[in-house]
Amino acid sequence: MMKTRVTLTLDPEVSHRGKLAARAQGTTFSGLVEQLLGAHAPRKNKAGLPFQAKWKGKLTLAKKSEARMDYLKEKYQLPIEVK
Repeated sequence: MMKTRVTLTLDPEVSHRGKLAARAQGTTFSGLVEQLLGAHAPRKNKAGLPFQAKWKGKLTLAKKSEARMDYLKEKYQLPIEVK
């Protein structure tokens, strides 16, 4: 995978703490920033939409208390209507 070089301007104390945190996790500062951004910036599908936005309001449940569907509703923040 090809990487893109990015320049960040940070407070020196924040930079120092970030480098210490990265070292403690056994990664580089760049790796730590990549992990954090990956966790907070949702991936988009081919249509350019996050999963939630693509399917929001398009699914319905047959049963109100299916554990798997409750889990998926919470995970993807889907307000699924029950018929």
